[in-house]
Amino acid sequence: MKIKEIMHRATTVECPMSISDIAKLMCEKNIGSVLAEKDGCVMVVTERDILKKVVALDKDPKKTKVSDIMTRCAHTIDSNSDVFEASDIFNKYHIRRLPVTEEGKIIGMVTARDVAKSLIYLGLRANITKRSRYVRSKYR
Repeated sequence: MKIKEIMHRATTVECPMSISDIAKLMCEKNIGSVLAEKDGCVMVVTERDILKKVVALDKDPKKTKVSDIMTRCAHTIDSNSDVFEASDIFNKYHIRRLPVTEEGKIIGMVTARDVAKSLIYLGLRANITKRSRYVRSKYR
C-alpha cells in the first residue's frame, strides 16, 4: 500500500499567525498539526507544541506567533513510498507525523496512526486470503 493512498491533506499556515488563531483552525478542521514554511524549510506546529511551548509556560497565545514555536521537519516521505517505509521512519526517529512530498513539494501529511491502521488492514487482508485458500482446498 502506498502513502498516497492513506495520506490526508496538509493544512499550511503563514508564519505571522498567532497561536490562538492556529489553535482555532486546528479545532475547526479537527487536526493535530499544521505546516508552515520558513527560509525554504518545512516546519510543523502540533497540539503538543502549543501545550508545552505556550500553555505550560504561561505565554499569551494571542501574542505568540507560529514562528516562535514551530519545529523543522527533519523527515519527509514520497507519496509513492510504501507504508512499511513510513513505519520504519516513525520507529527509527520516534516521530508521529511525516509531510508527504511529490516532486519535492509538500502535498499532504501522514501520521503514525494512519500507517498503523493500514498495516492492520493489510495484515487482516492477508489472513483472510490465507484462510480462504485453506478452506477452499480442504472442503472441495
